[in-house]
Amino acid sequence: MIHFETPSELHAAFDALLARTQRQLRVYDHDLSLLDLDQLPRHAALRAMCVAGGGHRVELLLDDIHHLTRNCPRLMQLVRDFSHVIEIRQADPDAPRPDEAFALADQRSMLIRADKTALRGTLHLDDASSTVNLHHSFESMWQRSQTHVSATTLGL
Repeated sequence: MIHFETPSELHAAFDALLARTQRQLRVYDHDLSLLDLDQLPRHAALRAMCVAGGGHRVELLLDDIHHLTRNCPRLMQLVRDFSHVIEIRQADPDAPRPDEAFALADQRSMLIRADKTALRGTLHLDDASSTVNLHHSFESMWQRSQTHVSATTLGL
């Protein structure tokens, strides 16, 4: 387990999680602003997953999509170019949502922040038993979410 408290430590932990992702990345967060997914290193890693083929999947579930649509042009371009790999949804505002933010790599690694608005958290690499409950929680929220974030103005 690796602890982080600063923006650079959070980014390094998320980058380490991305590097270990082989097939599926699932992220639940308030608005992705703390993860800086539009920055070049993380964008390049996400793009590499998108072009790799082989059934890769990136699922991003957010409480608030406004930061994403206004401040993440590179990520929105990935959604536009690789909609078969990367999908972004807004969590159902009427359903209960966890206080923590988390990212899951495959079925074995996770990054978790106990408070969605705070930087402090932990990275667990190769710890499948720790990810089981979060995968169930994510899947339940994913199935209830109805709003798909479109990279085109008309949603086409």
